Amino acid sequence: MISKGQIKELAQKFAIDEFSVIREYLQILFLSALYEQKESLKIYFKGGTALRLLLNSFRFSEDLDFTSLRTPDELKKILARVIREINLIVPSVELRQVKTNINSFTGFLRYKTDEMKFPLNIHLEFSLREKPLTEKDAVLETLFPVSPYPIVKCLSWEEILAEKIRALMHRAKGRDLFDIWYLLSKGIEIDWKMADKKMAFYKKKVTREDVLSKIRSFDQKILKLDLGKFLPLNQRTIAAHIKEMLMEKLK
Repeated sequence: MISKGQIKELAQKFAIDEFSVIREYLQILFLSALYEQKESLKIYFKGGTALRLLLNSFRFSEDLDFTSLRTPDELKKILARVIREINLIVPSVELRQVKTNINSFTGFLRYKTDEMKFPLNIHLEFSLREKPLTEKDAVLETLFPVSPYPIVKCLSWEEILAEKIRALMHRAKGRDLFDIWYLLSKGIEIDWKMADKKMAFYKKKVTREDVLSKIRSFDQKILKLDLGKFLPLNQRTIAAHIKEMLMEKLK
């Protein structure tokens, strides 16, 4: 278990609150336990937390997102073993509110101690609606006391970018703007054919101008509220400029 001293030290290093540090520690423990399971080879990590943990994004995240080729029943058995593994290190972690529908399997990791005023919840979502177009293995290097480093099965950066573009077109989340900008800042190029394959779920296509139009119309207040709390204290002014920064990258 991570110590109070380590939590405080990492909070200072990351310029983020201690609650976010504990959450990220639990996210890494979950990924470590998950990818120790043989059945996890058909579960693919993705989303903003993948960018944070595998591509060094400075945006923190409260979710863990996956594409899964496992059935809901298989996922329940896998996650039961994962929770048992985590409980050997952190006894207070539970899996709550498990739900299944035709497109997804969801739940929450819940962590609560007597010292905490509120429980810490990490949303889990396993998308069942489509097969991955790409895959790769990535080593999760971390400053947290987790050893050995997990080897994580994940989507390619190009596919994560394509999914982020789809997310941007269908929901109003400032974190999607940031994640697209961050991927582009790392030299990841948009594969527009892949983006169209992702948009096919909604029977639509997407162009560069569609994305630019969506960014221009994005409510700045919503953007700052959604994004600011996930950024280090010394980086939060980015929320006020992310629209312009992203449009510049797209042009």
